[in-house]
Amino acid sequence: MKEAIERLERKRSDLYKKLQEVGDFRRGIVSVVYRKCGKKNCACAKDGHPGHGPVHLWNTTIKGKSYAKSLKLGPELQKYLDEIAGHRKFVEICEELVVLNERICDLRPLPEMENEQELVELKKKLPESVQQEVQKEVERIVGRYVAERSADGGFDLESFEMSLRSSMHHIGCGLLEKLVNADGGGYRGRVVTDGEGHRHEFVDYRSRKLLTVLGPLVVSRAYYYDSESGSGFCPKDRDLDIEGTSYSAGVRRLMSKVGAWRPFGLGGEDLYELADIRVEAKAIERVSQMVGNQVEAFHTAEGKAALPDDVIPMQSIPRMYVCMDGTGVPVVKKETVGRRGKGEDGQSKTREVKLGCVFTQTGVDSSGNPVRDEGSTSYTGAIEPADVFGRRIYEEAMRRGMRRAKEVCVIGDGASWIWNIADEQFYGATQIIDLYHAREHYWNVAKACFGQDKGKMHQWAEERRRELDNGRPEDVVDAIIRCSLLPGCDKGLCEKEAGYFERNKERMRYADFRERGMFVGSGVLEAGCRTVVAQRLKQSGMHWTVKGANSIIALRCSILSNRWEEFWEHRAAA
Repeated sequence: MKEAIERLERKRSDLYKKLQEVGDFRRGIVSVVYRKCGKKNCACAKDGHPGHGPVHLWNTTIKGKSYAKSLKLGPELQKYLDEIAGHRKFVEICEELVVLNERICDLRPLPEMENEQELVELKKKLPESVQQEVQKEVERIVGRYVAERSADGGFDLESFEMSLRSSMHHIGCGLLEKLVNADGGGYRGRVVTDGEGHRHEFVDYRSRKLLTVLGPLVVSRAYYYDSESGSGFCPKDRDLDIEGTSYSAGVRRLMSKVGAWRPFGLGGEDLYELADIRVEAKAIERVSQMVGNQVEAFHTAEGKAALPDDVIPMQSIPRMYVCMDGTGVPVVKKETVGRRGKGEDGQSKTREVKLGCVFTQTGVDSSGNPVRDEGSTSYTGAIEPADVFGRRIYEEAMRRGMRRAKEVCVIGDGASWIWNIADEQFYGATQIIDLYHAREHYWNVAKACFGQDKGKMHQWAEERRRELDNGRPEDVVDAIIRCSLLPGCDKGLCEKEAGYFERNKERMRYADFRERGMFVGSGVLEAGCRTVVAQRLKQSGMHWTVKGANSIIALRCSILSNRWEEFWEHRAAA
């Protein structure tokens, strides 16, 4: 780098010498014009005649004002032409000098602080600089206050508090910019080595505009390039966690948080209203997807880390619940190609989000009802095949300490994929069909067979409720079979629902489950389907890509599982 600077400095000296040799010069141009005198009898009035001339005219514009002069043929004209040529040469040399000097400035590293005294001096200068900014803002605000009070005697508190917030952001942003650039651009020497062993040579200093929670600022960074691999990077970007982005980590955190909770456009309005940060809806979408992918990777890594046998045992868990369910999310057309659906055209309009939650139970209340441990619920989910989701929910249960659980219970509806996962990933767990889903099935029969007689329909359904609550699903099966023999009943529906209860009868021993103090419903997950998925991804007019939906699901699962801070702490420590 030193050799490059010396070479450029020699070239700069040569340009300065050329500049001294330029001599006299002036701005402007010389144009040749022909003019018609306007006399009817003059030859110039005839068609095709160019007019009197040629007349050589010098003209230029200085600070918006035009100047012109007619030049005589001979020495005067030649003098002006030589001076204008001299000006062109002067401008060319100056432009080359500017480019050359900027190149030298980029290459020349800023002096690094080599002792404590320099650091002390920096600490002295920063407060002085900040104090000056504060003084300017105070004078501006006080001046505005005086002007408004003088005009109408009023005081707009809301306007002034918002103005003060902007002023504080402006002052803080100025201080942050000075602190971020106090290292002189992060110069690491002439050569640095990346993680793959490539040697990158210092090229120059490059600026990047960065939006922070305090406002926009400019960061100076030393840039290194490896000609063999054709790659370059700024080490300072990695230190500041701004690689490949123009948003600080703090802004990305806010953007992804509002993206998780709100439609991207409304999220942008919220950011401006609440944090005085202006970003486009598309930027919030991109950042939310990026951070969502990072959250997913973090949670996956933590889940896998809980699998090895060398996990240190901790306090045991009396009972752990694993709940699973699915809910549809509207997606763009390309995500449903070849998928059958319930629409009139037979084409699917949605993709199923498989959602799982894990929570623990330590005891029951005074009435013997099970009580979920406060803050114990965590969620995980995605649009993905059942076998992949099975591994996901298993890893989440392991992360939550399933090995320490004295008893594991799996709760779900009648979907076959849920119980396949339960058999494969949670072998030996107590399997429970959600009671409220089970009730829907005998109500289907009641409506189909006794819908015209409301009294009989409710009486029949009440009898089935008591049988089911008492843990006798076989009696429910017998009652449905008897209904199928009645005239006018939908025999096909009855056979289908009887089969449902027959297949799941061991998962419907609700009297036994209650006696053991267990939950028999998946209300936690039902609420989770609404909170994690429906409230954000199923709003009017929304259509998602699978990738986009999964990133938002990852964000919401992290936030609602109280793991949001954990993720950002992990990022800061990485």
